[in-house]
Amino acid sequence: MSATAMKKSEGAETRRIQFEFSPEAHNRLLRLKEETNASSYAELVRNSIRVYEWIVEQERQGNSIGVFKDGEPLKEVKFLY
Repeated sequence: MSATAMKKSEGAETRRIQFEFSPEAHNRLLRLKEETNASSYAELVRNSIRVYEWIVEQERQGNSIGVFKDGEPLKEVKFLY
């Protein structure tokens, strides 16, 4: 993060945050933006935060997260943070 600024948008206070990404990370963001039909990088980041919050909350509650194929469990996923 290189800079943060506040502004009012549609009656709500928002904050502008700028990120610096390597070319590889930027390509990953672009690919995800296209694959998910996100309208902007901001939308992609907001959606990513929601998913990450959900993962953290599930693990906080003692739940496991897994990968399934055709209803059959393949493996449990562990997240490092």
